[in-house]
Amino acid sequence: MKKAILSILCAISATMAMAQANPKSGYIITNNGDTIRGIIDFRTNERLSTQCDFWANGETEGKNYKPGEIEGFRFDDNGKYFVTRRLNVTGEPELYFAEYIVQGKMNLYCVVYGQNDIFFFEREDGEMAQLSSKVFSYTSDYNAIEKYKSIQQEKQEQYGKVKLLLKDSGTAVVDMDDEYITRKKLVNVVRDYHNDVCTDGSKCVVYEYNGKSDKTAIYFKAFAGYTYYATDKPDSQYELDKNYSTNAYEIGIGIELDLKRVAKNFSAEFGLTYIPEYKSTISFPDMNYNAYTIESTYKRSAIALSGGVVKGFGNGKIKPLIRGGVYLAIKSGETDYYKYHKEYKKKQQKFETEQFTAFDTGIYLGAGAQMSLGKNILRLHADWNQTIKTKFGQTKWGLTAEFIL
Repeated sequence: MKKAILSILCAISATMAMAQANPKSGYIITNNGDTIRGIIDFRTNERLSTQCDFWANGETEGKNYKPGEIEGFRFDDNGKYFVTRRLNVTGEPELYFAEYIVQGKMNLYCVVYGQNDIFFFEREDGEMAQLSSKVFSYTSDYNAIEKYKSIQQEKQEQYGKVKLLLKDSGTAVVDMDDEYITRKKLVNVVRDYHNDVCTDGSKCVVYEYNGKSDKTAIYFKAFAGYTYYATDKPDSQYELDKNYSTNAYEIGIGIELDLKRVAKNFSAEFGLTYIPEYKSTISFPDMNYNAYTIESTYKRSAIALSGGVVKGFGNGKIKPLIRGGVYLAIKSGETDYYKYHKEYKKKQQKFETEQFTAFDTGIYLGAGAQMSLGKNILRLHADWNQTIKTKFGQTKWGLTAEFIL
């Protein structure tokens, strides 16, 4: 069973890791200055800084361009704009597709490397300075003080060089005194610099000023389902090996993060599930008195936290999907015990009630389909749940409907 679970999880991981196109309309600019329109694979900023996957209009095969092979590329609807620049990111100047943020008397570029945003200020005379987002990072390990001092020193050095580059604009220098760096603040710094020093009437051009495409889309969802517990073993002093098979309803809410810039139709999901009180009853011989049978009623409710991934396939209105992840379930309830006389079938008074609380961790795997309803999504999937690393585990099958806003 463990090998089968591992194989399924590996298959899902491999499927999600495959490069999938996230097509957006745009154009490339050749080194001769020609513009070719088509489709560009809109991926993470870090990946876009080193490659451009492009399909020209009317072509079925795409091309992978490296920095220097083309002058740049841009997405439509005032989207991101990348240009080839030789920049010192890792200690040695190399060619990158730098995101062109502001064009004017002071240009502003950004390259993402190792999840670190590195901003480059380029004055019209070619002088440059850089500012890295890592100087605002925080560490909590044992040598935090040493790292903090190092980061503060690097921050002061970078700020000093940027301010020196901006020295002809008092407004821009004052803007740089802000404690926390953001892309929007840096855009304002460069715009202020241009407005202060520009004497020829040229305009400062800001590309993708709002930066919305960098934000991960978050969707809210509600769901309800019906489940069958094929195995559900309580930690009981009387019946450690008894299986309580039963059914239950589930309701819940959650959020979903659209990660299509990592892989097409790929998202991360997080959910909070509530299972109202559900019951199951089982009878077994009384080992102490052969004339009696014990009947127990197992009553419990549960709350579960889950997190995982969803991978869809295709481009149609209806898409098949697979999903998988982990969960933590908190169950609480009680077990009531009654005695029956085997011959007379007479039910005696309840002789004991056990209270319990249990924590289960496990994995879930599922498959289904989703359908677009305007801006909303309706999803239906069947799932298999299995607890792990617990003596009294459970196997659960379920069918769930989700409505994603």
